[in-house]
Amino acid sequence: MITGKLSLKDLLQGTRKFLQMRAGRTLFSLNLEVTHRCNLRCDFCPYWRETGREHRLADYSAIIRRLDPLSMSITGGEPLLRSDLEQLVGRIRRNTRFVYINLITNGSLLTVDRALALWRAGINQLTVSLDFPDQRHDALRGRPGLWNRLKTLIPRLAQTEIDNLCLNTVIMKENMAELLHIAQTAAGWGVKVSFSTYNPFKAGNPSHLIGAEQVGALERSIDALMAWKRTHRNITNSDFYLKKVPRYFQSGGIGGCKAGRKWVQVCPDGTLRRCSEGETLIDWRRFKPGRIAPTPCTQCWYACRGEAEAPLGLKRIIELNR
Repeated sequence: MITGKLSLKDLLQGTRKFLQMRAGRTLFSLNLEVTHRCNLRCDFCPYWRETGREHRLADYSAIIRRLDPLSMSITGGEPLLRSDLEQLVGRIRRNTRFVYINLITNGSLLTVDRALALWRAGINQLTVSLDFPDQRHDALRGRPGLWNRLKTLIPRLAQTEIDNLCLNTVIMKENMAELLHIAQTAAGWGVKVSFSTYNPFKAGNPSHLIGAEQVGALERSIDALMAWKRTHRNITNSDFYLKKVPRYFQSGGIGGCKAGRKWVQVCPDGTLRRCSEGETLIDWRRFKPGRIAPTPCTQCWYACRGEAEAPLGLKRIIELNR
């Protein structure tokens, strides 16, 4: 079943863009940070500490139209802090060729009404961050009561017209034994789940890293996830990505990053960066993926990076759209 209200026109345009991406003429994906403001207090992200006036655009559609990615994620900070978020999404949807839009939120400001408004404005997937299947999530995110809110809200959202809901979980030492439980919780709520690995470099905090002596336990958790995925199909990650998660923590890095060539980061002010921690690139008006030098960085195994590197054939496309 194709989810996220994709029409036949969308599929045809998406197929054309996919072929252009494979030929290196356009991007697989981009991350659009619409704000650095955040109302949580996660110790692995410094954005909530930022003060002062933030320069941000009122319309990103010209940038998206020029960069022409196959897919994009709207992120922050916390994007729902922008009262004009629905208008931003609507402008992108109306003024660009097909692009698959995923909105990622911490869920603290999300309501059924606002979720429906964003869905009707044009997002294809709504993703909510969840790192523990209980109140430990509150402690990690610095917001008491967040878990209780999400465990009530997300099943309610699954009963609406929104047919493409997903959780997003950061894999770290504190929750690596809970990964299967999170996938099971998501299935019980009628939603998908995507996993990404912890990276200490954003906030200079290595405390959540999985040590080399814990990799064996992590491998068993990943094996359990992959077995669950084969039978329940609510995990969106590719096998390619999941299999390399233990290797990332064991080796401390994975080479061959395609940041700047297959995917990029757009900041709130429209500045183009290689990735969230990478250098500023050429102005978006003159950007061409094939002209960006390869990155020597090995320091992350974020899902946005790894899935852009995963082989994307017919099997993977079908898997993504179940």
